[in-house]
Amino acid sequence: MNTTMAGAKGQIGKWYSKNSQVIDRVVRGAFAFLLFVAINSMTGYMKRLDSVAVAAGLALICAFLPTSFVALLGFALLLAHLSALSLPVTGVVAVLFLIMYALYFHFTPRHTIFLLLVPMAFWLKVPAVIPVAFGLLGSTALAYPIALGIIMYYTIDYIHANAGSFEASGLAGAITKLSTFLRKLLTNKEMWLYVLAFVVCLWVVSMIRKRDIPHCWKIAAVFGALVDLLILAVGAAVLAVKLNLGMLLISHVLAVAIGLILEYLFFNVDYKHKESLQFEDDDYVYYVSAIPKVKSGAEPQKEVKRLKKESNEKAASKDKKTAEKKDGKKADNKKTETAEKKQGNKKSSKNKKKNNAGKQNSSKESGSSKQRGKKKENEKRADQPAKSGQAHKDPNWKDGMTDELLMTQSLRRDLEKEL
Repeated sequence: MNTTMAGAKGQIGKWYSKNSQVIDRVVRGAFAFLLFVAINSMTGYMKRLDSVAVAAGLALICAFLPTSFVALLGFALLLAHLSALSLPVTGVVAVLFLIMYALYFHFTPRHTIFLLLVPMAFWLKVPAVIPVAFGLLGSTALAYPIALGIIMYYTIDYIHANAGSFEASGLAGAITKLSTFLRKLLTNKEMWLYVLAFVVCLWVVSMIRKRDIPHCWKIAAVFGALVDLLILAVGAAVLAVKLNLGMLLISHVLAVAIGLILEYLFFNVDYKHKESLQFEDDDYVYYVSAIPKVKSGAEPQKEVKRLKKESNEKAASKDKKTAEKKDGKKADNKKTETAEKKQGNKKSSKNKKKNNAGKQNSSKESGSSKQRGKKKENEKRADQPAKSGQAHKDPNWKDGMTDELLMTQSLRRDLEKEL
């Protein structure tokens, strides 16, 4: 169920991304048209502007302009209607708008649209939607446009309800009517009751939405609507304010339903796979709860295949580039190796020639040295018999005897001695 809902949400997001410009202009034009119709229905003092055609024309212009121009045209249309009723009232309302702009909307112009949504919700009889929706999508800072929007609605409503009394002429009568108008506006119990209930509801919804609890958006929408309804019911009983309880119930039920729709569009998560993580540094320990968003498993196959092809082509191109680089490096290495081999062969041939020349020289020297040695040995051998004869001369030996005869005679003498 969650995957199918997430798939539908994904399709809606893709459809919006493809047609965002057209959708934004249509929504802006529709919102402007409802705003201008609401202003005409609540005032309508200038008959030339009190028509659906004028509202449609202004809405068509606003569709091609930023949202801030919607607010400007709405204020201009309201002041135009009030000028047909009473110039002093127009001045008071203009001063009120200037104070609102100077205090808040000059610094946060994007919140101007929230100011316009509040009187529109009251005009549509669903005011409880405002604090619940603002609390889910925004922060507690939206309490300012909520309060100013409620004051604006009750200002226009009071002028519309007492339009006949502002038609009297005379400066004194205008001053008295303006003082009465301001006193009644500032002492309007119903207006301040709504301001209190909506601000508390906004704070409750915003706080619960940020809690680390399952289904926090659902709980925030339901609990915020109950708190708002309880404050309005108790306040109406205490302050003796007449409220339509049936419309209040319908408004709060619709507020809860819109809160569930907003959760589906902006906060669709999977609480079954919640994870509690812990991080630590030198000074702190961090405890984090991670809740994954619900994702659809049915993705279009064409896009996946196209992405895979692109990734494969990129990988193949990268592999080709790396292979070409490797081949270039190998060729360079081969060239360097062949050059080194050639240089080595030249050096080895030179060394061989040197070695051969050295060997020849050494062989010549060794041959001459051998001949010299042989001559010395022959001379020694020639000298040995003379030396031996001189060394072994005996007085009994005779000249001219050979070595063998001398040996035999010596042996005989030794034998005779032993015997």
